[in-house]
Amino acid sequence: MARQGDRSSEAAGTDELVTQLRRLRARSGLTLAALGERTNYSKSSWGRYLSGRTLPPYQAVLVFCRVVGADQERVLSLWEAAHRERTQRTSRWSPRSGGGFGEEAVTGGEEVPVSAPRRPPAVSIRTVDRGEGVPFAVVLGGVLLTLGAGCLLGAWVTRSRG
Repeated sequence: MARQGDRSSEAAGTDELVTQLRRLRARSGLTLAALGERTNYSKSSWGRYLSGRTLPPYQAVLVFCRVVGADQERVLSLWEAAHRERTQRTSRWSPRSGGGFGEEAVTGGEEVPVSAPRRPPAVSIRTVDRGEGVPFAVVLGGVLLTLGAGCLLGAWVTRSRG
């Protein structure tokens, strides 16, 4: 990782976000451990976020603002600028030929920046013969309905015997 003094002006958004997060945490008097307990992000994750090594997830910044009583709009605008900055650095790299989902080629001696948050693929169960997906909620609903019917049937059988 490049030292803060070695960073180009490209990192200004990230530096500003990190500085603001540090100030807010110091003002709140929370330790990293206390911050971790109140936000459900680990102490070590907050250490990485507040040192600038890793861009915190949007949700972590949102929860952080609530915990320390900060102006969410201001801090989230800083996060968006830092995210845009990281995305622009990432978009300069060309994809590998034949690369898979999310793979990017790294050129030069640059360190890989945090990639943009990606929406996870929809969860589905694939059928063997047709390859169509069955939504997870449908499968879960069927399982719960079956379990409920089994419980009712068991209770009915137990009452009819007694």
